[in-house]
Amino acid sequence: MIKRCLLILAIVCAIGTRANAQGRTLDIYFVDTEGGAATLIVTPTNESILIDTGNPGTRDANRIAKVAKGVAHLTTIDHLITTHWHLDHYGGVEELNKILPIRHFYDRGIPAKTLDDPEHFPALIAAYRKASKSASKTVKAGDTLLSRSINGKGLTLKCLVASGKTIPDNSDAKENPFAQGENPMAIDTSDNAQSLGVVLQYGGFRFLDMGDLTWNVEYKLISPTDKVGHIDVYQATHHGLEISNNPALINTVQPRVAIFNNGPHKGAHPSVVATLRKVPGIEAIYQQHRNLDSKPEDNVPSEYIANEKQECDAEYIHISVAPDGKSYSVTIGSKGTPKRYQTRTH
Repeated sequence: MIKRCLLILAIVCAIGTRANAQGRTLDIYFVDTEGGAATLIVTPTNESILIDTGNPGTRDANRIAKVAKGVAHLTTIDHLITTHWHLDHYGGVEELNKILPIRHFYDRGIPAKTLDDPEHFPALIAAYRKASKSASKTVKAGDTLLSRSINGKGLTLKCLVASGKTIPDNSDAKENPFAQGENPMAIDTSDNAQSLGVVLQYGGFRFLDMGDLTWNVEYKLISPTDKVGHIDVYQATHHGLEISNNPALINTVQPRVAIFNNGPHKGAHPSVVATLRKVPGIEAIYQQHRNLDSKPEDNVPSEYIANEKQECDAEYIHISVAPDGKSYSVTIGSKGTPKRYQTRTH
């Protein structure tokens, strides 16, 4: 009798989850961490994935919580993915976990030490271990972090690159014409080159986030064959710095929309903006901040910039993917006007 009741309860919960998903959107929020990273994904079943937690202290944690609780109406973060061990990507874990409990943690593996930030690493990594109860999952290239069937469509979150290693080439894949004439940079020995890179797919919609991955490893993703595929929305890698965003990769994935999670004095580099503007089929480029060190013409038009001034209201950028996965809108903040785009496959 007890087993039967439990089975009925499980079926009712499953039916309720599917019913709740009907007509609901997939949402992605780019929280303003002023040159750090915090990308919040909320599925149509209200499952949440946060990629990176911004800088140490209360500012970024409060901004993430404001969007997560006040806009997305979350009470917890189900999954936290830390792309790499730089303080602007994992520093906010301790404070955020106090405000909004985090259930599951994923990373590339915790190193014994770092050459990049020896001053802050011991305290920040201790806080991370405490928040995760030393139970974070080590992610490798090829791992599927999330796989769901929602509204008759597949929703997957897959790791393409981790710790400098990419998923393998398909044996029958054709050589990538955009990978001709490699132009490598000096070998990057920082933790940026070890970043996790993930692709989110829902129906025909595809979103790419590669943390702070740098030039040479980006190239490995698309050479000798393309291991990424075409993308709808591209989060400009490494905040849009020129030591990342290899044109060979950008021209291979050919995004329709690009979003810079930059700060007023970091990222959205003119050369990267110029590369994206030349991509065939690009429809829009958004910036979290105006780059105050660039010329006006090297920024996008004001209607595509969330925060114009250094002293700002920390406006977020919001992507809402339609329930059928065939289109999506991009809106700046709570009062912005949505601009709608069609997915590449619909």
